[in-house]
Amino acid sequence: MRNLMLSLLAIVGISQFSAEAQSAAYEHYMNDGERRASVSRDAGDQFDPPVDKRKEANYKENEFRSRTQAFVDLWSALAREYSEKGTFNMKLAKEVSKAFHALEKTEGWPKVDRR
Repeated sequence: MRNLMLSLLAIVGISQFSAEAQSAAYEHYMNDGERRASVSRDAGDQFDPPVDKRKEANYKENEFRSRTQAFVDLWSALAREYSEKGTFNMKLAKEVSKAFHALEKTEGWPKVDRR
């Protein structure tokens, strides 16, 4: 019974110390967050470079994906028509070529140094 009481007392003491430590860390975190919020409010209308870079990167990625999808769709249509009809559609082939060149011009396309 004595061991049980000592163990219970030790657990209560440790948990109280742990709660105080967590509370202090939380207060420090909140104060730091408030400081950052006041600094960002003081900055006014200045842009946030990481957000702008992220938006630009998302735009470039979406552009690359849409051009890739357009190329794949046209290529699939060309291949499907060739296998079904056994004829080569020159008009569709030109569209595939244009889509491929548009894809090559995006920033996501690897650049080859031709020296």
